Amino acid sequence: MADPAPQERLPKRLLWFAAIWLASVLALTVVAYGIRLMIMP
Repeated sequence: MADPAPQERLPKRLLWFAAIWLASVLALTVVAYGIRLMIMP
């Protein structure tokens, strides 16, 4: 993860968008898995 030369080509806004999108997808997956476990134990 430690990058000696961070690439400034990618705007920070795109990085934030990707991080938020990934977090929302993970949260949705966890919620869907929990609901599935409640429906089909």
